[in-house]
Amino acid sequence: MAATRSFRCEDAPPPRPQGKDCQTVVRMTAASPTADAPIAFWRILAFGSVQLPLGMIGLPIAIYLAPLYSGQLQLSLQLIGIALILARLSDFITDPIIGILSDRWRPRIGRRRVWLIFGTIAMVAGVRLLFVPAAGAGIVYFALAVSLVYLGYTLILLPYQAWSAELSTDYHVRTRISSVSQGFSIVGLIASTLIPAYVLSRPGATSADVMAALSIVIILLLPICASTAFLLVPEPAAPIRKAPFDLGMALRMLASNRAFLNITLLVLIATIGEVFRQTITVFFARDVVGVTNIGIVYFLYFAAALLVMPGWVWLAKRIEKHRALTLALVIVALTNSCMFLVPKGGVILFTGLFILKGCCYGAVLMLPHAMVADTADIDTAETLDRQQGLFFAAMAMVQKMGYAAGSGLPLLILGAVGYQSSGESRAEPLLALSISYSLVPCALVLIAAMLAWRYSLTAETHKAIRARIAERANGSMEAESVP
Repeated sequence: MAATRSFRCEDAPPPRPQGKDCQTVVRMTAASPTADAPIAFWRILAFGSVQLPLGMIGLPIAIYLAPLYSGQLQLSLQLIGIALILARLSDFITDPIIGILSDRWRPRIGRRRVWLIFGTIAMVAGVRLLFVPAAGAGIVYFALAVSLVYLGYTLILLPYQAWSAELSTDYHVRTRISSVSQGFSIVGLIASTLIPAYVLSRPGATSADVMAALSIVIILLLPICASTAFLLVPEPAAPIRKAPFDLGMALRMLASNRAFLNITLLVLIATIGEVFRQTITVFFARDVVGVTNIGIVYFLYFAAALLVMPGWVWLAKRIEKHRALTLALVIVALTNSCMFLVPKGGVILFTGLFILKGCCYGAVLMLPHAMVADTADIDTAETLDRQQGLFFAAMAMVQKMGYAAGSGLPLLILGAVGYQSSGESRAEPLLALSISYSLVPCALVLIAAMLAWRYSLTAETHKAIRARIAERANGSMEAESVP
């Protein structure tokens, strides 16, 4: 390692006042870790399209999976909750392996894009098995199928996120790339609400019909979108340096990056809160409020998210990413708390609160990923290596901890109080359902908002870090050119 101490946000030198500004300084050769050739918007669109089919997967797992396997296949909610947690725990093995390999392995076709091939194969197989279960499928089948889906998701998403961080080094362009990618994800989410709404509008339709229809669309779209990104989006050249991997050093590097620790803790807590709520949305909407078609409500939710997304990009540029994220989280927390007051039959109030929360969804989805890309530059300033795969792997592990806790715990709680997933009318289980759906997520998201406000890596600080990278990279190339 060339540096003798960790390079932190506050250590970033001020931009030099000489003739070149920071944006000019960092435009270097493609071999440099700071290479930042302009990327055409149509390529950003091609890159973002990968998120379209991926965006169609999360909602069915969170919303329709439990009713399908508990209601129609007669598996207990507690066993489903335990299986979801165990499947997520397997990611703690696969995530760091894939993240590190995507940083270290350098095949000719690209160290990031090659993983689209492996991930697409695994995802297509997993979606087919999980969404269209075999007759008499038991808990072991469920656990293996959901684990395969999670593996395919990891194989695609971790290198993809690292790739997105390398498409540009500019603080605000990264926000644009993230917004386009997450915009496609939201379009996928909208599709995953429209398809169930259409299927459930037919007499006698069940969760099994919804999942089967979704599986067909996902299996068709994923290879097309992955191929589009693979063929049309450039991958930056490998970094100048490739130091031998040292696990202990990598962990110390992540632990010393205070901005990264801040954003990962924030994401962990916010993810637990929101997935906690999402997992039991169908139950709350049906048994507490009396919503007859939750698919339409989700369509309005994600449509609002997509429409408001450009506003969050604009606001993040004006007031900084972390402040925009704080505002979004506060609004989400307040709407969660108001859900506790929605009475039986209050479908309009429930829908209005759902739409308001949807307006914040894009910010909560987009901004943390752009912020992680910025924190990885702190390590690049020290090592002249690009280890975005490691950063996003660590981020994904933390996020999946949140998914595991958020998807498993509410089912365990409801199972413990005797809640009947096929339909409930008793007061005590419904009270437990209401508290779990509204007040618990509200408290968690407020904690995440406080962490977002304390985030320290601003646009000016990031600009200074990029100037430091450019200075060190220039010095390294000059030293290597001396005979």
